Amino acid sequence: MMGEAPMDEKLVAACQMFLVPATILFAALAVATREALKTLLCIIGVLVSTAWLYRLYRWTGLPLADERTAFALAYIFFVAAVIAAVVHSRLWYLECKGKGWTGFLDSLK
Repeated sequence: MMGEAPMDEKLVAACQMFLVPATILFAALAVATREALKTLLCIIGVLVSTAWLYRLYRWTGLPLADERTAFALAYIFFVAAVIAAVVHSRLWYLECKGKGWTGFLDSLK
């Protein structure tokens, strides 16, 4: 029977603990105007997602369905954050390219 057991309440709370900051980071990324800030937000997103995955790998005794659901959510955010970090760090590099140290410092303003 599908849906016979509710999801583990502690797992739901743990997922919310990571989903909320990850979602806020992606919303902040959408309104950020500088590539330096976007890169920083993406790196923080990678760190939050990594912490989430670490917590899930250390969790024992989860039902298989709950475990797969939690890992799917964590990996979706992790992959999205890594891709966004690569893209925005490249754009930041291109923005500063050829401008030397002054161009780098100006990009941080």
